[in-house]
Amino acid sequence: MVGKTMASNPSSPARALPGIIGKAVARVDAEDKVRGRARYVDDLDIPDCWHGFLVRSPVSHGKIRSLRLDPSYDWSRVAVVLPRDIPGPNVVVMHDRSMPLLAFDEVLYLGEPVALVAAPTRALAEDAGRHVLLDVEERPSILTLRELTALFKSSSPGLVRLAAQTIVKGDVERGWAAADRIVEGEYTAGHQEQLYIEPQGMVAIPQNDGGVFIQGSLQCPYYVVHELHEALNLPAEKIRVKQAAVGGAFGGKEDFPTMLGGYCALLAMKSGHPVKIVFDRNEDIRFTTKRHPVWVRHRTGLKKDGTITALQVDYLLDGGAYLTISDVVMYRGILHAAMGYRCDNVFVNGVVGRTHTFPCGAFRGFGAPQAIWGIESQVDEMARACGMEPHAFRLKNCLRLGDTTPTGQVLRESVGSPAVLETALKRSGFDAKLKRCSHGRPGEKKWYGIGLSFFAHGSGFTGDGESKIGTCAALDLEWDGGQPVVTIRVSSTEMGQGSATVLSQIVAAGLSINLSRVRCPYPDTGLAPNSGPTVASRTTMIVGSSLFSAATKMKTALEEYAATRKSPAVNFEQVATDYLKEKGPLRVEHRFSLPPTIRWNQKTFEGDSYPGYSWGCNIAEVEVDTLTLEVAVKRVTACYDIGRVINPLLAKAQIEGGLTQALGYAVMEKMGIRDGKYDADRLQTYILPTIKDVPEYDIEVVEFPCPCAEPGAKGVGEIPMDGLAPAIGNAMVRATGLRMTDLPITPEKLYERLKCKP
Repeated sequence: MVGKTMASNPSSPARALPGIIGKAVARVDAEDKVRGRARYVDDLDIPDCWHGFLVRSPVSHGKIRSLRLDPSYDWSRVAVVLPRDIPGPNVVVMHDRSMPLLAFDEVLYLGEPVALVAAPTRALAEDAGRHVLLDVEERPSILTLRELTALFKSSSPGLVRLAAQTIVKGDVERGWAAADRIVEGEYTAGHQEQLYIEPQGMVAIPQNDGGVFIQGSLQCPYYVVHELHEALNLPAEKIRVKQAAVGGAFGGKEDFPTMLGGYCALLAMKSGHPVKIVFDRNEDIRFTTKRHPVWVRHRTGLKKDGTITALQVDYLLDGGAYLTISDVVMYRGILHAAMGYRCDNVFVNGVVGRTHTFPCGAFRGFGAPQAIWGIESQVDEMARACGMEPHAFRLKNCLRLGDTTPTGQVLRESVGSPAVLETALKRSGFDAKLKRCSHGRPGEKKWYGIGLSFFAHGSGFTGDGESKIGTCAALDLEWDGGQPVVTIRVSSTEMGQGSATVLSQIVAAGLSINLSRVRCPYPDTGLAPNSGPTVASRTTMIVGSSLFSAATKMKTALEEYAATRKSPAVNFEQVATDYLKEKGPLRVEHRFSLPPTIRWNQKTFEGDSYPGYSWGCNIAEVEVDTLTLEVAVKRVTACYDIGRVINPLLAKAQIEGGLTQALGYAVMEKMGIRDGKYDADRLQTYILPTIKDVPEYDIEVVEFPCPCAEPGAKGVGEIPMDGLAPAIGNAMVRATGLRMTDLPITPEKLYERLKCKP
């Protein structure tokens, strides 16, 4: 069940907005999806479309001796792209320029593409690909987080640092001197697969003007434009990108579609035909991005009364072979690695290290779940070291209104702490249930445990990121079937999360019109301004705010137009009809800007790291079968401050879905590396939650609206992923008496720990 509570924080009053905000309206895309009218990339019927195929490296690391075409093969029936055929620089411009579209000198991961083939049929493309002859001299590889961590701990020159950043507040040496005791801990987690319903797929169509039209399953249309135009040797305006219907993404379609779109575009430009590439499930799991494996080391200073005197954290991500976007994943990770608690002396050291595996990328939470797994496991150990109950320790130390974060940001407004913590504790009956925990007592058939976590999640881009991107949103007043409508023009994508509905509600509220008069088509860079990527819990907060402002501007323009006419018409339909007949279509734009009070130093990581924070508390109750060691999560109580709730039904769906994804991360989704390959690369071997595994969810939302982004929403998409794993880990301690420090927590790992228990 789900409930909603209005904020009592006087600095962030949850004033009521008229109309459709806060209403559980049906999804605007529901009917097309239910009736099968939604067109996913593999549904697109494109005449004369060829099929693309990627020729891949057979080794994880090696020097390319030669790459040639089999002279005995008939190449006239296909198109081939080798590295030398790329029109511009062989580089994908992401956060650095290190990754080529096609490996040309050295391969850095198993399956790295070295050549491309397109043909009228998939079978012919695959057959031709087998006749591209690659000679590689294999070299030593680093393949696992364990190897990477060993290099980090030994300060080995063999560790390649793809990115690094520190956060410093106060002086940890002073914190150690003031401490009565010091608590240390190490926590690790492996890869996690996004496992969206629809695999990766893109299509490229060559244009008569020499440009290319790219369409597919993607999150960030403008990323594809800006990251490919150099390699394709095309000005940005000649690369048009449009989203097709998307069957899920969870971050997995943020950066990778640039690569796939680039392959299709190169083949289309070479062959003169449209070219489509759609992965099957096995290929999708083997050769797309994953959540970064992580190793976190905490060292914490404490006084006897539970006051925290120092927090020191090492946060190491396995980035895979290339940087791609791992630097910003690490940035968000370190910003959450010591977040949530008062401490004057903080040092956080973040590093992204290279392994010879597929590059890791975005996944719901974007580095924060890994960080919160570490700190919230550590906080329970800190409480135990002080002889305090875990909830009492958190209530004593949690950040509140007026406190400062590890970057020195003062929490001046919209702070849902400690409200989320207090609400969750009360709803769950935590204090009473804590006394029922088994602590690994012998003779019981099932062990019971309860655990909690408390956390924040920054909404929007880190620091001054929102200022740099300059989010622009537009509204078009135009005709649709002879009726006036308002069409949303943004680059934010609907990928199943409900953004098209929420953004439509915000526009309808800003214009004071019926939702049926609003349209939200799939983004098209030829029609929509750049409102930034659909990432970082920013869509409803930042893009929604821009649209709300654009809507109020349009409303004012129509009201001013109506005031100049003799007609007494005041309703939208009549005024809009008259306006369109007399003046034609109207476009209104608005560019988002951060409040001038926000200050950020990207070099030192000091200042206001996010324009707003969502806050959460998860409480998990678990049972462990003492015979099989099967772990069952029975009940989860979750409370969140996500700002103003635009659509409570969709918010609930986001929370339940995120919690279920976090459940898999915590206790099921195990993916290792064997001979350079993922050892769970299909649905038969990658275990994830089913309906039978989902616990009872008790969800409560408190509203502390964000004043810098009308109508006041903060992020909801990512925060449900953040805190459940440590809540389960803490519950497992009270069920079994053992601290599990590696995710996922499986029966096999528990068995190994129990064997070593004295």
